[in-house]
Order: sequence, then C-alpha cells, then structure tokens
Amino acid sequence: MWALFSKNATDCKIIQDEESSEKICSSLQDTRKSTTINKTEELSDGVASFLGSPIIDQSLVDLALKIPKCLSVSRVLVLYTGGTIGMKCVNGSYCSVENFFLSTLYKMPTFCDSEFQVHINQFNIEHLHHRLSKTNVSPHTRNTHSKFSKRESSLTESDHIQTYALPIDKTGHRILYTIVEHWPLLDSSDLSMNEWKRIAQDIYAFYNEFDGFVVLHGTDTLAYTASALSFMLENLDKPVVLTGAQLPVFEFRSDGWNNFLGALMIAGGNYAICEVTVLFHDKLFRGSRIVKCSSNNFDAFVSPNYPPIAELGTEITVNYDLIFRKPGLPKPFCIHTNLCQDVAILNIFPLISKEHIISMLSPPIKGVVLRTYGAGNIPSSRQDLLDALKEASDRGILMVNVTQCWRGGVKAVYSTGMVLNEYGVTPGYDMTTEAALIKLAYILSKTENKDYSCKRAMLLNSLRGEVTVEGEDSRAANLSLYNLNCLNQDRNLMIYFAKLFSTASLDDSEGIGSMWVQRIVPTLACCAAASNNLSCLKEMYHIIGHLQLFDTEGCTPLHKSALYGHISATKYLLECGVSVHIADKSGYTPLLCALNSLILSSELVQLLLDVGAVLNSESQLVTKLVHQAVSDGDIQRLRLYQLCGYSFYNMDEEGRSALHVAVTHRQLNSIKFLISPICNEEKPHDKKINVEETELEYGAGVDPKCRTIWGTSALDEAKLRHFDDIVLLLEK
Repeated sequence: MWALFSKNATDCKIIQDEESSEKICSSLQDTRKSTTINKTEELSDGVASFLGSPIIDQSLVDLALKIPKCLSVSRVLVLYTGGTIGMKCVNGSYCSVENFFLSTLYKMPTFCDSEFQVHINQFNIEHLHHRLSKTNVSPHTRNTHSKFSKRESSLTESDHIQTYALPIDKTGHRILYTIVEHWPLLDSSDLSMNEWKRIAQDIYAFYNEFDGFVVLHGTDTLAYTASALSFMLENLDKPVVLTGAQLPVFEFRSDGWNNFLGALMIAGGNYAICEVTVLFHDKLFRGSRIVKCSSNNFDAFVSPNYPPIAELGTEITVNYDLIFRKPGLPKPFCIHTNLCQDVAILNIFPLISKEHIISMLSPPIKGVVLRTYGAGNIPSSRQDLLDALKEASDRGILMVNVTQCWRGGVKAVYSTGMVLNEYGVTPGYDMTTEAALIKLAYILSKTENKDYSCKRAMLLNSLRGEVTVEGEDSRAANLSLYNLNCLNQDRNLMIYFAKLFSTASLDDSEGIGSMWVQRIVPTLACCAAASNNLSCLKEMYHIIGHLQLFDTEGCTPLHKSALYGHISATKYLLECGVSVHIADKSGYTPLLCALNSLILSSELVQLLLDVGAVLNSESQLVTKLVHQAVSDGDIQRLRLYQLCGYSFYNMDEEGRSALHVAVTHRQLNSIKFLISPICNEEKPHDKKINVEETELEYGAGVDPKCRTIWGTSALDEAKLRHFDDIVLLLEK
C-alpha cells in the first residue's frame, strides 16, 4: 500500500490520523537511514518493480475476514480525476482543493468504518519497512509469477493515496477501497485524450489487484469519457463505473453521496456487470449510451435509447439480460489508447453552406459524425452538399450519420435519408453523438484495419453495445414461465419445470411464474453445467439470453463445469459471456474450482488462463488448498498451481511455507518437486509444464534454506523429527 505508486515510496502522500502520521513520519526517517536501494534495479524496473504486490494487501483482506460478521471482502480502486463531487466551497464558489476529498471522507462514517480504519492504519505502520525495502528482499520471497508485474501506471509522487473500508452490509460483505487522487485535479471540460489514456493505463496497471474500478469525474464531459473508456478497455471482464455529482458529496444536500456509494457497491458487489457503466441518480447506464440532459437536476444523465442495466432502490436490481456480452471465447484484458484525434462533428442546419462542409471535411480530418435532421435526413435538393460528401467519401473520409434528436435513431424511411447511403455515409442508427465520435476515433486508430470497407463494416457493427443495429432483435428475453412454454413439449426441460410448477403457489405480479423461475433457473443451469448437458444449456441461453446466473451458494454454471472437469461446457459458458472472475460465497473462482476438481485437467485450467482467469496466490484459502495438495503428495495438482503462477514461498496462517508442510507430513515426492529447479526461471509463464509428468526433473525451484516466520528451515524441521531420509535429501 506504500510503495506501489512511485520509485521512492517515501515521497508517497498518505493520509492518516494525527497519531498515526507521527508514527509513520518517525518510521520513514528511520527507514531512510537504514534502507539501501539498488539504483540499477530501480532504474531498470521503474514503477513496475512495485506492482507485484496488491495495493490492498491480502493480509489486510484476511484481517477483515476475521471479524465475525464479515463473510466476504472485495477490493475497489477509485480514480478521482476531479469534478464537483469532491470540491470545496471557497468564498461562495466550488473549487478543487488538493487532498480535501480524501481527508474529509475520513470523517464520514458511511464511507469510512472508523473501527476498522484503526486496523488499516496499524497495518500500514507494521508493513512500512517491508514495503520500503521491497527491492532488497530475496527474489525467492517475491511473487515473480505475477503477469501484471511489468505494467506501468501513470501515478506520480504528486498523487494522493488512501485506503478506506465501507461498513459491513447486511449480507456480511465489506468493500475495501483505495482512492487515488490524480493531481492536478481537472474540471471535466479540461479533460482530453491524455487524461483518458491516464485512466485507462491505471486500470490496466492494477487490473489484477482489484475486483472493480470507480472513476470520479466531472459531469460536463462524462459522456465522452465513458464512451472513450468503453472502447479503450478491450476484453473488459470487470466492472468499471463512472460517476460524478451536481453538488459536492460533503454538502448537506448532495447527490454525490448516493452516486459515490452506489458506484462502490456496483464495482465491489459481485454483480458481474463487466462493462463500462455510469451510475447517476440511482440508475446504472451503459457508458456508451448516455447523454447529459440537465445542467442542474440530480437526474442529469439519461440513456434515451437503452434501458438502465441496474436500478438502486430498496434492493439493487440488475437486468442481466441487458449486459453486453461479446460473442466467442473471451480474450485477455488489454487497452488501446492511441485513438485518432482527426475526427469532427458536423451539424446540418438550414443555412449551411457548401464551403462550411468542405472545410469540415478537409485534411487532416479522417472521420466525421454527421448530425442530421429527424431520422437521418438531409436536404436532397442541395446537390452541392451531396457532391461534397461524395468527394470526401471517395477520398476515404469515414462518415457516420446520427440524428440531432434526443431519442430515436437514423432510419432510411424517407428518400432524403436514403440518399446519404448512396453517397458513402454510414447510418449510425441509435448511437449518441458522443459514442459515434469516439467509435470513429477508435476504428480509425486500428492499424490492422486499413481497408476502407472494413472500417465501414466496423461502424455498422455493435462493438461495445453502443448501437442497436437494424434487423437485430433488440428485445431482451424475459425470465418467465411464458418463455419456457415456448419449448417443444417433448423436451426434458419443459417436463422438469412442469413437475415443479404443478405443485407451486405462484406470485404472478411480474409475469407467469416469474418469481419461481428466477429461483429455479440458476439451480437448473448449474446442474446442467455439472453434468455437461450442453443441449440444456443452449436451450436455456436461447430462452433467457444469458447464463450469468447464481445459485444459493453464489456459484455460476461456470463454477460447476470447472469443478466437474467438463471442458465442452466450460468453453460454451465462456462463449456465452459468463465471467471467470466471480467468486462464490466460499471464495472459490472457476479457476480455483478447476484446480480442486476430482477430475484434474490441464487443458481446462489452460483454457481459463487463456481467457484471463487469475489465481490470487496471496489468498490464505489458496495457500491452504496448496498445502493440502502438498501433504497429499499430489504432484499433478501442484504442477497446475505452478502453471497458474502460484508462489510456493507463501506462508499459511501458522507461518509455514509449502516445503515446511511437506517435511511435516514426510512427503518425499512433494519435497523433491518443490526443491527441483524451475524449467525456465526467466519466463515462468512461457514454459510448457507437463502436469502428468511423474519424473521430477523440473519442479518449483524452492530454496531449501527458506525459513518459517519462526526462523526455522525445512532442514531444522526434518532434524527435529528425526526424518533421516528427508535430512539426507535436503543436505544434498
């Protein structure tokens, strides 16, 4: 939490209470005197050398879970870029004040659980020396397998950082969140492409360390930023929520309170809304669908052509069938920040001249959003305007037609609208102006798509759910018994439901049997996944439109298919957009289920890794499961954990590493595997591990001299127990 954001951790600005600040300053002074930093390593690794450990340390999560009422914990990164939500009233006007937002949140019980904050502050002090001396730690104690350890963030020494904890909610869930205040804070009207890049880079740099992300932003250009992030963040499979406010969060009357709290709950609430969204006035919108509709009302944003994905009332209601899911197998998360800036917006108005159009379509412009009347109409009698558009199209200028109207979209229902298609203008259907502009910038920056016809084809397709393409069924399927009755009568699924519903008393307020179906369908989907019943899964997907369903234990069908080792069902569920990052109520992700399956499959584990699944090596749950495999001598399972990047130096709650556990249980095979050399230490993720291999030529490369937190080595443990065979092995 201390040395993650700058090369010199002593310059990081951390807010603490007065007593903690004094202790920290004293510790910093002592550490500056005692710590020697290897300058060569610092210059070569830079900021990335500190990214191997999470901002919110796993030890802090484990500490939170020890509180009896706390059943689960999630981690959220908040990027505060500026805007009214965190401003201070100075001389009657709102302005951005450095450090004001973070320091004032500390005094607000809703956003800072004061009882647990004491633990956070104490934890920071106890781990200060460990963080500051990170470059001097033996490489054997580092998690060198982190795929994200070479990602650089945009954070600098000027940025303020602080971690807070929300109070435990009624379900026993706690959200720990780190706020990073980007300095200087900017009014949203001052934000440009560089700030969009900075936000995307920070999300990318710390993607593996957090469960979700919140971006606090001014409202004026929020719609542009939301659309930009929607396209910049490719293959996103974690929630990114943008929000702001019309009044600062600290005002007596403020919309910022609900907006910020709601954004934290969506980002850290295990809702599996894996896209860029905007939360405003208790409604969650798709980021590429919103427009600002008011400069002073609290309901300042609307999504005119797409319903809210979620609504926050007495309960948080998520419409899972509205979440955008890209077809096909998911790919690892990446960012694309080099958007083309040579784009413009051209409004059609009655007095427009040909010269005005020609100037707007002249070099260096490469793409134009054409805002036309009504359903996409332009004066068909103005041949001079049409000729200018045709000439620009022939030069390769990409043009997209959107309506000037607030609702609705472009449809070629009038001859004045159809004529634009003949002159090289692509219909934008119901895209907003903001989304159309960013989409143009994104497509034009894709160097792999140099062909003009390919770029036009991309414009016609929905890339992030930003457009309802003409001819596609835009109606979301409703989860009700009515839809199930559409099944053929000879289908087993219909028979199964008929038996259940024949004895049930139904509440019909939301449609025929909707209440019961919402409870039964997730269980049925999980059973189908567990039994590798693809036909049943496909039928349910056809009816519902998605398979992101949760049973009473918080398991998705993907958890079940992974647990029972079914590759075909797992692949199909991934293609349907089921998230690989969701943890059930016991803390198991689909990857962890696959690693603990009775039917071990390296192909299944590799499939989950290829689509972006990550093993949280620092979790005590994972360490416990690994140590169980060590005590059982299960080498094949240990090789799979190694494939996932697990560090066998991690300590359990008793302060023992895997090697000490192997010695304690006198597991010679486990010991041989752990101390055998790694196949390729320089590129641990590139090596091909034969998990079925019984010979132990290669292993985990653990140093036999590593010690427990009590200072004893594995050799000491073996001698203490008079395990002569192990003593001989370790002494070699």
